[in-house]
Amino acid sequence: MKHHDSDWYRSFFGRDYLDVYGHLLTPDGSEHEAEFVRNTLSLNPGQKVLDLCCGQGRHAVPLARAGLAVTGLDMTESYLELANSAALAAGVEIKTVVGDMREIPYENEFDAVINMFTAFGYFEHEADDQRVLDGAVRALKPGGRILLDLLNRDWVAANYVRTEQRTGSDGTVYTETREFDSVSGRNHVEFRIASPGGSQRTTGHHIRLYVATEISRMLDRAGVEFQRVYGGYGGEPLSVATRRMIVVAAKP
Repeated sequence: MKHHDSDWYRSFFGRDYLDVYGHLLTPDGSEHEAEFVRNTLSLNPGQKVLDLCCGQGRHAVPLARAGLAVTGLDMTESYLELANSAALAAGVEIKTVVGDMREIPYENEFDAVINMFTAFGYFEHEADDQRVLDGAVRALKPGGRILLDLLNRDWVAANYVRTEQRTGSDGTVYTETREFDSVSGRNHVEFRIASPGGSQRTTGHHIRLYVATEISRMLDRAGVEFQRVYGGYGGEPLSVATRRMIVVAAKP
C-alpha cells in the first residue's frame, strides 16, 4: 500500500465515507447505540451533550428525541447540513458547529461528551489525539463524563484479513485492502470503488488504534478518571473477541 496522505480525513469524510460505510449505519443500529449512551452515562432530559465528530447526526438526532440538548461538532459542513435536515424531519432541534476536534470551543459547558464509531486517532501525531481529549475534558462540566467508542485494536490484530470485497445494491463493487502496522498501531485501509458503468476511484483512511491501557493514560493526562470499558453496545466486557472498545471516564 502506497504512502498515505496525513490529511486523508479532509477528503474521505464526504461522499466516500457514506459510500463505503453507509450500509452499516442503519437507523435501528444508531437508535440502539444512542440508547446505550443515554443509559451508560445516566443522561436525563435537558442535560447537555456534545457529539464530537457528529457526522450526519445519526446519534445526535435520537439523543435530541430523548430530550437532551445536543450540540454536534464536525469539520464536514455537508454532514452538518444532513444532520440539521434529519433533526428537522424528526421534529427536534440540535445545534451544529463547524470545527476541528483539536480546537473545541467550549469550557465547562456539557454534562457529557461522546465520540462515536472510531472518530478518533485521525492525526499523524499522538500529541494531536491528546489535544482532542484535553479539549473534550475542558468542555465538560465538573462531574461530566466522556464516552469514546473505538475500534478494539486487539480484535483487529486477532482478526486481520488483508482483502475483502462486497457488492452494493446498485452493483458497485467495493474492494477493501487493509494493512495493520503493529509498531505504529495504525490501520491503513484502502477502498477501490468500481461502478457498474466502469468508472473507478480509490479512497481510504489511516487511523491510529489505541489499546485500553494507552487510552486510560491519555484520559488521565487530560484530567478525567477512567471508570470502565465495554466491548460493545450490549454492555459486554472488553476482550480480544469484542470488536468495539467503549471507554467511559468522569471529570472530577
